[in-house]
Amino acid sequence: MPKITMFLKSALLFSAIIYLTGFILFTTVLSDYYLPVFNLLIFYFLTLTVLGRLVVMSSDMNKPNDFNTRYFFVRWLKMLIHLAFIVVYLLLDRDNVFPFILVFLTCYLVYSVFDIYTLNVYLKKK
Repeated sequence: MPKITMFLKSALLFSAIIYLTGFILFTTVLSDYYLPVFNLLIFYFLTLTVLGRLVVMSSDMNKPNDFNTRYFFVRWLKMLIHLAFIVVYLLLDRDNVFPFILVFLTCYLVYSVFDIYTLNVYLKKK
């Protein structure tokens, strides 16, 4: 099975687990902090993670500089996209600032750990 297909399956499974966990938390313990765009955030992070991995995996692994350049470019670009997303959302919805920041930062940390872990697994197999 191609590496990208395996990554895509693991990313979809990971996102489903995050979605179910969020759904359970928002319907029970965190019902006061429910964020209507939670589904959008999961899709947003899944899309950026998969697209970033496609760019990184398309690098020539025999040239470490190519891999490093692509990896840091993707991290930098994702950070700019995150900042733009945060600014636009907070300008559009000023009522949910605290829940949005809480959920966004949680998703950011969880997806970053997932991305780095799966990339390490991929690189160790190379």
